[in-house]
Formats: sequence, structure tokens, C-alpha cells
Amino acid sequence: MIVNKSMFPLQTGFSALTNMQSRMSDLQVQLGTGQKAQSLAGMGADLPVSLSARSRLSQIAGFTSNITTVDLRLGFLDNAFTRLDEMEGQARNSAVPGQYGTGDINMVTVPQQSRGRLDELVTLMNSDVDGRYLFGGSKTDNAPVPEMNVLLEGQGGRAGFRTVVNERKLADAGAAGQGRLDTSLAGASVTLAEDGAHPFGFKLSTLATSSSAITPTPTSGDPASLGVEFTAQPTAGQTVTIGLSLPDGTETQVTLTAATELPTGENADKGIYLIGADEATTAANFEAALKSKLQHETDRTLSAASTYAASQNFFNGSGEPVVRVAGDPATATSLKLATVNDTVMWYSGETSAISADNLGRMTVSQTGDTVSLSEDVPQSPDYGFRIAAATGSANITASAPGPAPASVDVQFTGVPAAGETVSLTLSQPNGTTRDVALKAVSGRAGPGEFSISTNADPAIAREETAAAFSNALSKSLEGAAQAAQTNSRQTVSARVGESTKVNYGVTANESGMLAMMRTFAAMTVETYPSDDATSRGRFDAMAARQQYQMSEQHNANPGSIEAITMDLALARNTANEAKARHDEYKAQLENVLSDAETVSKEEVAVEILALQTRLQASYQVTAMVSQLNLTKFL
Repeated sequence: MIVNKSMFPLQTGFSALTNMQSRMSDLQVQLGTGQKAQSLAGMGADLPVSLSARSRLSQIAGFTSNITTVDLRLGFLDNAFTRLDEMEGQARNSAVPGQYGTGDINMVTVPQQSRGRLDELVTLMNSDVDGRYLFGGSKTDNAPVPEMNVLLEGQGGRAGFRTVVNERKLADAGAAGQGRLDTSLAGASVTLAEDGAHPFGFKLSTLATSSSAITPTPTSGDPASLGVEFTAQPTAGQTVTIGLSLPDGTETQVTLTAATELPTGENADKGIYLIGADEATTAANFEAALKSKLQHETDRTLSAASTYAASQNFFNGSGEPVVRVAGDPATATSLKLATVNDTVMWYSGETSAISADNLGRMTVSQTGDTVSLSEDVPQSPDYGFRIAAATGSANITASAPGPAPASVDVQFTGVPAAGETVSLTLSQPNGTTRDVALKAVSGRAGPGEFSISTNADPAIAREETAAAFSNALSKSLEGAAQAAQTNSRQTVSARVGESTKVNYGVTANESGMLAMMRTFAAMTVETYPSDDATSRGRFDAMAARQQYQMSEQHNANPGSIEAITMDLALARNTANEAKARHDEYKAQLENVLSDAETVSKEEVAVEILALQTRLQASYQVTAMVSQLNLTKFL
């Protein structure tokens, strides 16, 4: 009998030993590191779980990083808007009409305080976080607002705010200093008329009298005029009141009172006129008193309104260009577009080309059965809609737009039938177009519709239908402008979750900050010398405007300090909620990853001991077999 090693294959035994040694080595590494494997290849069936968990954790890390960055910026913005709200309240209470202080000290300190607030406001607008400016929307590389001195005084031949104010004051006052109103006398009649069709000075609004001896004759139009005829002698104390619209959008009144003797001293400009020997003399006295009163109001109320109108021209809002007086201010009849070469541009951040506040720089008006839609002047290629086309129907004609600034007349030649439509095509500065269509309906009108009048008189029915169309057109234009308008908050966004994004952009030309910029600058450039008889009147008018602009009644307006603060608070809350979700999910994923990639050292130690015992036994058996021969076998 032949005895050899074929009955115990050593090669197989050695292979088993090698595998156990390799396993022992792996277990020792696991015991030292706590990890199942040192490479993806060694993960085995746990590899898909590991890769998926790590991918999700990487996403969460990215979202968490975004949230940290957003929280830093929102923290800064929260502090900034807290301070802006404080400044708004301080400005509101800093100047009160009629409160001049001892020795008129308030008239000295208010401009100084306003200058300090303006400087702080500009500093806040130009603050940056890690080199990123936060008040210019998506334009974050450069400061959005020039330095205060440049804003006020200009730079390099470019006009600043002070120059624009001086030009506007001259244009509104006119050469005669009567607010661009002219008077004329013919017998017992006095006529007051605007000196032209332009945006400057007083605009005649209303006319009323308490005397039956006086016949008022207002005349509408552009330029407007009114007449006062003395058909008999008025009684002392009877009045004539003229309503005037001011350049900044406010209203005032001029009241003239008949008297048997004229006041002197401080009451000399109170609008008192002497009852004369006859109606013609009384009319002449009335005209003289009217001129004096207009000059008085021009130096005070109109002066303040001019300063605020200039602030509206210089500190342009969203969807508006910067404009200035064109030509000689004293005789100017129009505004012109300011350019970067002749005027300091107060804001260089991101802005919207179209705003719903001004219907996309469109004006709707009605005269009888005709509704006119016109582009605002001066026309800017960078802001507002353009009228590209207009189409009428059987009973409604629409004129061709014509050259810029274009206008369209929509005339109701008959009472339209239900379903008749007026269509407008508006072009936008970015080259796109937007359609506005209005359909005639019987009964109550909905969005994009206007009601057909049921009046039996065709002429009245056409006018009433035109009025309904005018109202519907204004609403549709507002809706179109809102759709085209850029949302400031959406200019900067961050993804904080797979389907969660926070918008936290801020632009310095939003309504709340814009009102502060305009008001602080207006109050800064005004001075009230003690030897100037107009100082108190101008101070009162300026203080009243500051109180209105800074009042709490604007809090609900889009873009107000309070509205922006609320938007940013919601964004921060959304980011914090997303972070809380990520933290919970991260903990779960880390547990899953731990189960997939790590080992229990206790279990590994037990396996090492068991494997060590097997190895020892295998070594012993293998050694014995390798030494087996016939002699030992026998």
C-alpha cells in the first residue's frame, strides 16, 4: 500500500490558511479603525446604502452652508432695518409745524439732524458683508449709493440734489414769483390762469365763494383758468377760495376775504382785499390781494412742495427715470431725462424697468365718449411700456399709436354689443411684448371686462360705457405692470432644501427707504435764516411733509420698512425651519451610515478569538500532515 499526501491535499489546506490569515488581518484593521472596510470595494452589500447616505449628507452639508450664509446676511439686514425704523420714528417727531423752539432753535437744528440721518442712511445702504453689498439686489459687487456729499453737491461737473432743487424752485415759482399763474383785470372781472401746459407751479383745482355778489367761473383744460366776477359789492367777511394742486402731489387753498379796511403788520399777507367804491374798484383790489397772496404762498408752501418735487425727480423710484428741468428754469415748460454725464445717479443697484405704481408710465384719461391712453413724458427707453398697437371693434374705434411719446384714442362711436373687444399690445424695455384685452359685457364686469351702459340716451350711454372702459383699462394696466415688475425680494435667493428656496434680496429704491432718502435730503438742503420772513412758513410746510412721508400710515405699502422687515423675517424663519429638518435628517442618515460602514468592536474581538483558535488548530494539523511518511504511518 502506497501512502502519500494525496489523501490530504496540502494546497487546499494552505489556501484555507491564507484566507483565514487575510480575514484575521481585516478583523484587526476593523478592530483598530472601527470601519468595515478601507475602500468601496470592501463594502460588499452595504455599498449602495453607504453611497446613498453619503450623497444625501453632502446635499445637507451644502444646504446647511447656504443657511449659515443666509442667516449671517439676514442678521445684518435685521439690525439695519431695526435702525431704519428707529430713524423713521425720530424724523417723524423731529419737526412739528408751529414748534420753532426758543429763539427759533428748531429751525437751526432740524437741517443738521436731517443731514446726520442722511449720512447714516447712505452708510447703511452701502454696508457690505464679506465684500457683498446687500442693498443693490443682485448687483452685489459695488456700493449702490454714492457718498452723501456727492449726492448733495454733485461731482465732476455732474449736478447733485441741491442743483436740481434750485432749478425746480425757479421753474415752479416762475419769473413773476406767482407760481406760474397770471392774473388779468377787465372791468369787474378778474381772471386767473396757468401760464402754459407744463408740470410746473400751481395748478388750478377748485373755486368757491361764500358771496352771492361774486360769480365764479372755473374753466377746465390745460392750461386751466378761472374767473371771478363782482356782480355786486360783497359784504365784509365773505370769501373766495381757490384750490391749488402743488408739484409734489399735495393740495393747498388760497382764501381771499372782503374787508372794509386793510390789516397791517403780520396780517398784511393774509389775503384781505378792500371793498371799493364800486364793483370795478373792488375787483382791482381783489386782483392786487390775489397777486400778493400768490407770491406769499409761492415763497412758502410752493417752495416746500418744489423741494419735495425735486426729491421725486432726483431720487427716482422703481420704474422711473431721473428727470430735471429742461432749459431756462424761470420759463421752462418741460422736464428732461437726466444722464450719467450731467447728473449724479443716486442709485446704481438692480431695479425694475416697469412699476405698477405708475401703470408702467402710462396715463389714462377720458373726455366724453373718448378714452385716451398716453405714454408719460419725458419718455425713457429704459423704463415703462410703449404702445405698439391698438385694435377696436364695430362700435369702438382705436387710433394708431403714432410717434413717441405715443398715445391712443379709443372712441365709442356707438354703444358696443356684448363681446366687442379692444386689444392693446404693449412693448417693454427688454424687447418683449404684453397684450391687454378688454371685452364689453352686459351686467357686472369681471377682470378684463367693462360694463355696457343701459342708459336710453345713446350719447349718455356712450359716455358711461367709456367711463367703465377707462376704469377697466387702468386696472388692466396695473395688472400688466405688476406682472412685468421685478420683485426686489426675488433678486437674491438661496436654496435651503431640495424644494425650498428663500428670497431675501433688498433694493435701496424700495418705497420705504426711498421716502427716507427723499425726505432726509429735502430737509437737509433747506435753511431757515432768522432774518428771512418766509422761514417759518417754509419750515411749517417742510415739517408737515416730513411727518406725512414718515407716518405709520405707509406701513402696509409694498416696500415699506415694515413690509420688508416682515418679508425678511419670513425668509429667516423658513431657513431656520429647513435647518431644523436637516439636523433631524442628518442624525438619521448618520445612524444609517454608521450601521453600513462601522463595526462593533466587541463582535470583532469575539470573531478574532474564534478565528485565532481555528488558525492554531489548522496550523497543527497541517504541520502533522506535512511530516507524514510510511514509517510514521506504520
